[in-house]
Amino acid sequence: MQISFISKVQHPVLRKYIPIGILFLVLLGSCSKFRVDDYNPYLYGRVKLGKELKELQVNIVNRVPTNVPNQVAVASGVIYIPDFEQSLIKAFNSDGDLKFVIGTPKDKQTEKIKTYNIKLGRIGLVTVSDGDDVFVQSRVLKEDVKTDKAPENIFAKKSGEFRTEAEEAVPSVILKINDSGKLAQTIYADGAGGSIPFGYIERMDAGNSDLLFVYHRAGGEMRLSIFDEAGKLKQKVSAEDFKDSLNTSGDTFTWYVDSILSHADGDYVLGSFSFYETKSGRFKNRKILRYDLKEKRITPIKEIQDPSETLYWALSNDNFFIWETEVEEGNSIRLQVHDEDGNHVNNIRLNYPPPRGLWRETWMDTKDEIYSMKIKAGYLEIHKWK
Repeated sequence: MQISFISKVQHPVLRKYIPIGILFLVLLGSCSKFRVDDYNPYLYGRVKLGKELKELQVNIVNRVPTNVPNQVAVASGVIYIPDFEQSLIKAFNSDGDLKFVIGTPKDKQTEKIKTYNIKLGRIGLVTVSDGDDVFVQSRVLKEDVKTDKAPENIFAKKSGEFRTEAEEAVPSVILKINDSGKLAQTIYADGAGGSIPFGYIERMDAGNSDLLFVYHRAGGEMRLSIFDEAGKLKQKVSAEDFKDSLNTSGDTFTWYVDSILSHADGDYVLGSFSFYETKSGRFKNRKILRYDLKEKRITPIKEIQDPSETLYWALSNDNFFIWETEVEEGNSIRLQVHDEDGNHVNNIRLNYPPPRGLWRETWMDTKDEIYSMKIKAGYLEIHKWK
């Protein structure tokens, strides 16, 4: 004779343990949501700091290296490092051997080093595409800037001196150098063949299909400009495109744009906006919205109450990272993983070996790999997180 499930449940022993089982499943589900995957750095490559062309040439002031980049570009096993002192891009392998140089070395070469002679100005940001095309922010050289001001003597300034006047960013263009070492394009703010230079550039990322994403200031506002493989300005997105979806009516709250990030395919962007109480200046919340560029559709996907949590990266699988500094830990940060609907699905903790002060910026590449960099014992070390 068959016994129904209901009759089984009526058994006194089963009735005792079923609530415990349900509670266990609920707790298991909540724990999995806030699971933390601990990542640790391993040494990916190191480059010697020095005065030779085959090294990263930097100034040493009071035994401290200065004019060292905060982050570098890594592609196809090659580390592209801007040498600010010489206005060169130096490409090293993971063993620290110089493979080639982009730019015009000032000193005569004592060794035969492969060089792509391209005139670079003052180098800013550098990024590299999956096809090994190099994008370089090239600022106008000092000698090319017409000014009536006398050169500033920084050593005559008093300790703690600061200015209340904002200075204009040095105009720049973006040079696209192909994998053969040829200058393929000179990209202006209005595209290749344009005439409007970039001013302040906060971020520059290479995307899929040779897309280029530049987050910069234009006309007094921050804007994300998207350029296609030919260097043509394909799309531009600013806070104005999100304004109608931010519910900004009234004067109770003031809002600011934090950042605008693009997915690597360029199909959509994520915009992050912070809201503050107008009278007190107190942080209220941070909103993240998705803007599908083709359909011109905006979708709110996340609201953040903690000011220490910021939008960090749009992943290729449509998830995104929120950066959260763990103040209690001191030597770690947490990357909250959210899916495309804004659901918190996982956490990644980056554990920085002390001392924390040696570590410079942490960044990601087009393959969603995480890197950090630090200076140690006369070397610039690039670490990858796993």
